[in-house]
Order: sequence, then structure tokens, then C-alpha cells
Amino acid sequence: MRRNRLLPLLFIMVLAIASCEDDVFGPASLEGEWNATEKSSAFGEQVFSVAINYSPDRESIIISNFSNLDMDIEVVAEVMGLDLTIPFQSVQARGGTFRISGSGAATSNMRRINWKYRIDGNDCTAVFVKQ
Repeated sequence: MRRNRLLPLLFIMVLAIASCEDDVFGPASLEGEWNATEKSSAFGEQVFSVAINYSPDRESIIISNFSNLDMDIEVVAEVMGLDLTIPFQSVQARGGTFRISGSGAATSNMRRINWKYRIDGNDCTAVFVKQ
């Protein structure tokens, strides 16, 4: 009889722990300031800071200063688990239009993102490390 009472309690505890994991290691934990190191044939290697904000209504993140374009320039990336996708988008920066698309993968602790993307036909790789 006692065993039957403990089963619902155990089930509720498991659900509570599972729902907390999304807060700790979910897309919202990507928010913050990041150090970026980017390599490309067009720009060489550059190191700069980016800011990431989470948009829960769209399950996406908004990256400011992507590819060191400007802190006022925002690039959107969709989040699915640890995988990130930058759908094709055009941004206005530095007096021109930049066409961007690519993908990335976050580490399980959400403290590092490895990126591969294209900007105006140039292949780029970058690593973002959370400050």
C-alpha cells in the first residue's frame, strides 16, 4: 500500500527536475555576452564580442554584432536542442547588404557554440565562448 503512494510522488519529482533542466541548459541559457573568434578567407581571423538574447515566442536567439558587423546589427538563429540554424537573411551594415546563412552547435553546458556559415559567398567558422 505504501508503495502505491510513493509512485505518484516520484513521478512528480521526476517531472519537476526535467522541467528545471530546460531553464538551466535550454535555449534561454544562451543569453549573455560571448567572446567570438572568427576565421574566414575574406576577413582573416578576428576576435570580437557578441551579445545573445533569447526570443521564447519564436524559439530563436538574436545575435548582436554577428561577424563583427556592429552591435546594432542583429542576426536571428533558430534553436532546436543543441543545434542552431541561421536561416538565409540579409542585414544592412557598413553601408552594404550582407547575406548570411549557416549552422552551429552548442555544447551540452551551453557555454560554447561552434559555427559554420557563409557571408556573401565566403565560408566562415567561428567559436563563441560565454563570458
